Amino acid sequence: YTAPAVTSTPAPATGSGTTYTVKKGDTLYQIAKTQYNDGKQWKKIVDANPGIEPGKLKVGQVLQIP
Repeated sequence: YTAPAVTSTPAPATGSGTTYTVKKGDTLYQIAKTQYNDGKQWKKIVDANPGIEPGKLKVGQVLQIP
């Protein structure tokens, strides 16, 4: 008898390879503060999302959070 293999997928950690959907009034600073507990980390989000303009986030836009 061979027991079936058990596989589990670890839940992604906050701020680690997740996505964030922009809401009305969001800023990159605010998103970074929520994701990393440090608004000054907003440049990480810009680096992970080529082509986004920090002052022109759109509601519904999906950002990669590294």
